[in-house]
Amino acid sequence: MRPGAIIPATAASLTSLTVTMAVMCYLACLAIGALILVDRAVTSWTSGLSREMTVQVRVVRGADIAQEVEKARAVTAAFPGIIEVDVLDEKAGEKLLEPWLGTRSLAGLPVPRLIRVVTDTENPPDVSALEQALSQVKGATLDTHQKWESELTRMARALSAVSYAILLLISVSAIAIVIFATRAVLQANRHIVDLLHLVGARDSYIARQIDGRFLRTGLLSGFIGVGLGLFTFLLLGLFGGGSESGVAAASRGLLFSTPSIAIWSYGLLFAVPLAATLICLITARVTLIRRLGVIT
Repeated sequence: MRPGAIIPATAASLTSLTVTMAVMCYLACLAIGALILVDRAVTSWTSGLSREMTVQVRVVRGADIAQEVEKARAVTAAFPGIIEVDVLDEKAGEKLLEPWLGTRSLAGLPVPRLIRVVTDTENPPDVSALEQALSQVKGATLDTHQKWESELTRMARALSAVSYAILLLISVSAIAIVIFATRAVLQANRHIVDLLHLVGARDSYIARQIDGRFLRTGLLSGFIGVGLGLFTFLLLGLFGGGSESGVAAASRGLLFSTPSIAIWSYGLLFAVPLAATLICLITARVTLIRRLGVIT
């Protein structure tokens, strides 16, 4: 018959530790998932912005807007490094202004005409020369989207820094929780520890007997947290889309589409149980050795 464990698996401190660590692991998975989704979203947005430019032709007094648009199209299409030129209709420009001006306020306004330009990434055009060529067209300006790209990159860095800070706070909190749980376990089983000391058991032996409980607690709470995290991402992918149109719908569709996270991304998520186990095991072992020395 195998002897019973020094610390029973149903100890209240270990049960509370399992629940608390599972919540911490779940929050860590959400932070890691946020990093992955932000990285995917910004990469998708910036890749589109870097491949495209926009020519805007404003309404100028004394000039035929249709002729100027055609001139801008011809100049852009003939320029080296341009692979596609698409003249957008008037409704496209109006739709871009609707979120700010509404639909009723656009009647009679001189809405600029837009030309979508797709560049060759392997042989990009000379932007300065293209701007010089478009200066011959009345009211024409070239937008390279560099400002928007820099803003998106800055936003991604800020969100990544916040996510890393959250992960750091979660790790520190988990270490503190394990320390308190370890002290509570020793205090609740003080009589057993004293008895083991009386029969000549060393501190390292007692610590090894208790390590297994914290090892299983870390693994269990880690996998519970990952499971809850994956379930949350699945729900966001299934029910996160909205019926609205425009930029909001594109953003929601990109961030909350059905998860197609790469293998390395899943590896980051499943590193959470390993990290939780190491935190539980190492923190508990150090705390046990120090507290057992005090008790002795």
